[in-house]
Amino acid sequence: MPSSVNTALITLTNPKAQASEDYKSIRTKLEYSFRTNEAKNIILISSIKPREGKSQLTANLAVSFAQAGKQVLLIDANLREPVQHHYFHISNEEGLSNLLTGQLPLKNAIVRTHIEGLSVLPAGEVTGLHPTELLASETLGLTLRQLAGEYDLVFIDSPAAEWTTDSLMLAAQCDGVVLAVRHKTVKLDEVRKWKKNHEQVNARLIGFVFMESET
Repeated sequence: MPSSVNTALITLTNPKAQASEDYKSIRTKLEYSFRTNEAKNIILISSIKPREGKSQLTANLAVSFAQAGKQVLLIDANLREPVQHHYFHISNEEGLSNLLTGQLPLKNAIVRTHIEGLSVLPAGEVTGLHPTELLASETLGLTLRQLAGEYDLVFIDSPAAEWTTDSLMLAAQCDGVVLAVRHKTVKLDEVRKWKKNHEQVNARLIGFVFMESET
């Protein structure tokens, strides 16, 4: 393991910590959900507000599933404020945004990490088209279906739903959504509104994860 591993990846830096055990528990519950509800394998991690912990949740779940022997792809679809490249110490010069504009083929956009079984598709630097327009493209849906056949699990880190409709558009193209909620920062009415909006695009809510982290 590289000496410069980001401390946010607790499942990697301290696999025996309670937080790591918590992620394993979430992993187990997700696996059960996949079996009982015929869920497929493209999972969006969302939040209502920024700094709810969704990006850290996404990264650690991806690591945890890879540690369990799965082939996992993590997509950073937060084209406005991407962070996954920081967690895994990879470049963000090219990625999803370049793929969606036709500037980069899929095979060149995906980066293998130092973690066996885990690859990352970074957000890339957005120029020209608005992020919402990029995520609304037909290319994204086609790409996700292709990736679903190449990986056991595809996790997508999205922007906060409060800021933009990006998360809603992504949810409509995924097999399920997990909502990260930071304790005492989100009101019940906000959760109900979020749920109603996602039901209108036929998004499937897998469950909620209550977070303590702000990233």
